[in-house]
Amino acid sequence: MGAAILGMTIAACTSLPEGKLYPIRGEVVSVAAARNEVMLRHEPIAGFMEAMTMPFPVAKYELLEGIEPGDRVEGVLLVEGTRFVLLSLAEIPPAAEEAKPAPPGESS
Repeated sequence: MGAAILGMTIAACTSLPEGKLYPIRGEVVSVAAARNEVMLRHEPIAGFMEAMTMPFPVAKYELLEGIEPGDRVEGVLLVEGTRFVLLSLAEIPPAAEEAKPAPPGESS
């Protein structure tokens, strides 16, 4: 019996979150670190919702470190029934090509 309980405990501790995971991208509108929340103007989330601006809770307050309004970010959204939370969030570095000016006489 002890082995069965140990097995169930290990399984419970190592299981992946239940629910569905969605990639998310958008622009940070505001950060509410005291509430572990970020307001995003996000792109459509395929199979889940249209583009809109709304607050998202984050799984850990550390995800908000270094994130500021205006940042382009991407992450993973966990949806469990009516509950949702960002499991990861990171700034998207500007593309190298966007940072370079076009040579004279060339247009994109």
